[in-house]
Amino acid sequence: MKTFLFLILSLFALTANAQQNYYEFGWNNQYGIVDKDGNETLSPSYQWVSRLIDNESPFIVLNGNKGAVITNKQTGKMEKIDYLIDTYLISIDKKDYMYAHSSGNGFLLNNLDLDSRIKLPKKYIKVRDEGDYLTGFTSKKTIDFISKKDFEIKKKILAPEEIESYPTKQGNRVYIISEKNSTLFLDDNLNKIASTNTIFKGFDNLKEYLEKLNISITDPNESMVGVAASAANYPFIFPKRNGDYAIYNIHYSKEESIPFFQFKRTGFSIYNSRYENSVTLENNHDNMYLFFYTDVRSKTILLPKKYWKSIDLQLISP
Repeated sequence: MKTFLFLILSLFALTANAQQNYYEFGWNNQYGIVDKDGNETLSPSYQWVSRLIDNESPFIVLNGNKGAVITNKQTGKMEKIDYLIDTYLISIDKKDYMYAHSSGNGFLLNNLDLDSRIKLPKKYIKVRDEGDYLTGFTSKKTIDFISKKDFEIKKKILAPEEIESYPTKQGNRVYIISEKNSTLFLDDNLNKIASTNTIFKGFDNLKEYLEKLNISITDPNESMVGVAASAANYPFIFPKRNGDYAIYNIHYSKEESIPFFQFKRTGFSIYNSRYENSVTLENNHDNMYLFFYTDVRSKTILLPKKYWKSIDLQLISP
């Protein structure tokens, strides 16, 4: 049964991968969208690609100073969002979310399925993950404690200098509200445990104070276990130099490869990924940046042709 389930999941993953029809590309420090045939569907107009999106997500998210755009990798359907925070994730029921607001409404987007959303009570400047609660920062310099269970506001306070929370060895959680000249401690239900005029610096000082109240908090520092990188699967692209040009071949094995494309490399720092078959070119002197994927199976360069001339990019006939 386990083997059968694994095969089904593997087949689903391969099918999802095979159906990708849209990709991001970078030009002059802006990102746009291109389809599987190399046609531009969104001109470069966003400053960065959201990297917190799950690798298995069927969506691309481009973000910038004027909002974000979500693109379905399979259908190309796009949705613009007024504001998206993509620098950290919020964890709810073992799923990860990002905070966004659009048309006056605040909500959380699941970073795997961006069509799966949780509506919040109001629009916030930002939302943080704090134990069993979300903390929503408002424009009126207040903070709402929002329950992760029913997403209702359970407590409102003036915005403090800092909010922290720590799990306890008793299985509960302590919330610490730090002001300039005082510290307030709250329990799981946001009821007051204690307050003091002491300002705590570091985990050890907090732990020592709470132990006097018979509360033992656990050390938040966890050991990080490194994961060894796997080798890239064939086929993949890899470059070699030929005078002023970089020539990229498609490698099918150690012994077999064919020419794919070339471009003028002079003045550029070049980075390539054999895992995703992408190429990045940077020229800090001219503030030039270019990024594109390639499809090694259809031998397609996923960059609109109107940008090829800038680096004398050319396909090579095998």
